Amino acid sequence: MILESNVGIGIVGKEGKQASLAADFSINQFSYLKRLLLWHGRQSYKRSSTLSQFIIHRGLIISVLQAVFSIIFYFVSIPIYNGYLMLGYATVYTSLPVFSIVLDEDTGVQQALDYPPLYKTLQKGRSLSFKTFLIWVWQSIFQGGLIMFSCIALFNDSFANIVTITFSSLIIVELLNVYSVVNKFNWKMLVASLFTFVVYIISMYSLRTYFNTSYIDGNFLWKIVVLTFASWLPLHLTKVIFNCIDPPEQKKILSGKSNQ
Repeated sequence: MILESNVGIGIVGKEGKQASLAADFSINQFSYLKRLLLWHGRQSYKRSSTLSQFIIHRGLIISVLQAVFSIIFYFVSIPIYNGYLMLGYATVYTSLPVFSIVLDEDTGVQQALDYPPLYKTLQKGRSLSFKTFLIWVWQSIFQGGLIMFSCIALFNDSFANIVTITFSSLIIVELLNVYSVVNKFNWKMLVASLFTFVVYIISMYSLRTYFNTSYIDGNFLWKIVVLTFASWLPLHLTKVIFNCIDPPEQKKILSGKSNQ
């Protein structure tokens, strides 16, 4: 039965460990099954849903930047980011903050065990659906398009300066997007974001062939702030307003139980 099931859970017993060794998960007592399903299982599903869609967004937003750049400059076949920038974007510049999403918790352990209906809400598939996928696609198009269009329309800069401005704004926006999608921002996420930001600042002065460091001044920082908050703040405020008007199901369940 364990081999035929979607997820096999084996219990170590006096008969031996054959069942537990053939299972995907092994527990020592049957009572551990409640915590495995209601807490670890629920958090694993929600974290994996958010992480997988965020990774899709991370790749799509930089593709949108490239597409908009090519359209504006008459479909020129020149990559706006190449070399170490593309390599760093998918690794050192975004990997730690993005994967810190797996540390997110929307409820406490005891709350998940006391209110089994929280687990039942997963059956509706609202954390990972076609609707949520379209929302992430829209976010990528909005942020990527706004960063590139705003940089070229508002600031009359050279190609090297456009690369420095848009890429810096992109990295900061992705760090802020992590803050927007998590339910509880903890110190581990903060350390991951700060470490990534420091690494990026150091790389700006190390990779001088990719960044125009002579251009970095107060005017440059002002442009970064404008592009970053123009592309991130509207979506974040929209999410906060919608959550106030229509709270997530776990908040409705917990608030309803507390009022009884």
